[in-house]
Amino acid sequence: VHDDGEVVGISDVELQLTIQTLENMTRQLDNVQILSIDRRRLDAQKDQMVAEVHITQRNIVRRTELRVTVLGDHGAGKSTILGCLTYGEADDGRGKARLNLLRHRHEVESGRTSSITLGTIGFDADGLVLNYANNRSAEQIFQRSRHVVTFVDTCGYAKHLKTTASAIVGHSPHVFCLVLAADVAAITTTTREYLRIAAVLCVPLMIVVTKMDAAIKPQFAAMMHELMSALDTVVPGRGKCIVTSETDSNSLANDMMGLAVVPIFTTSAVRSVGFSELTAVLAKSRHSHSGSVLATTANNGKSKAHKNLFEFHIEHVFSIDTVGKVVTGWVKAGTIEVGPKSTHRLVIGPNALGGFDDVDVTSIHALRIPSESAQADS
Repeated sequence: VHDDGEVVGISDVELQLTIQTLENMTRQLDNVQILSIDRRRLDAQKDQMVAEVHITQRNIVRRTELRVTVLGDHGAGKSTILGCLTYGEADDGRGKARLNLLRHRHEVESGRTSSITLGTIGFDADGLVLNYANNRSAEQIFQRSRHVVTFVDTCGYAKHLKTTASAIVGHSPHVFCLVLAADVAAITTTTREYLRIAAVLCVPLMIVVTKMDAAIKPQFAAMMHELMSALDTVVPGRGKCIVTSETDSNSLANDMMGLAVVPIFTTSAVRSVGFSELTAVLAKSRHSHSGSVLATTANNGKSKAHKNLFEFHIEHVFSIDTVGKVVTGWVKAGTIEVGPKSTHRLVIGPNALGGFDDVDVTSIHALRIPSESAQADS
């Protein structure tokens, strides 16, 4: 290629040597691969060749993911807590931390979340928290992480209950995180409903009490007493534990995921208090794919043949000119690989007529990182 962009090509022998060099480089790097090589002859008389080589990064590191749906009333501090966790910054007491998560202008102006927002933190092999405070992008967080926690921020107002319900069932959460404000004297009916949902679905539950810097001791004591009573009534088989240190975070995480205990964390976004205990438990939490009532019922109702089928729940569909149709969502069951390696006949639907269309998988991104395969339980 000339400096002015004109493609002049190289000889067939030179092209072969160039491709061999690229292949040797990919083998030495170990984390990249050549997906395709498209050769083309420029001029039959001059015998000049060009090639378009598609090289992509391989996702060779095994990562675990924990999806946490954050529930709570409006004003409890859900978005603020997630802003502090994902960006590593304290709040200024006027909602500065939550601005990083809000998606719409009216949410910024009113302070009311009306859409589902995702936030992510990661943990490296040594358990160090990885967020935007020590990484430039989400891709860098995922690349450095061995364990990823995805938070699903929901709406607090009853007006947006359908949106919250879609976050509860549509994102296949592994843990419910119920957020309560410390400056209220009683828990609300909505909070009790969230507790019942966690109990019915048999989903692990943690409780985060926010605004400890604004708590008034008599009100806080009354609220905690009412919360303990509600937990005794709704989830009587689970113990309660107010977490005050990072000691035994591993056993606490195992007990929480095993539905044996409900950990309670007291935090302050303004003073950055309580987050180390919370992240210590999240770093050790690993989900069981068949842990919930919904998953167990679904697995019991499937034959052995059906259990090997691939099932992908689609959240968004969009198109890219150079790529084609792109879908995002969650792998519910099975495993899928890119291209001819796949042994499944894949269909997508239903379409406008109620039917299903055949599709081929040309590329996969898991946690924004190119991958050769995707599977449930990862």
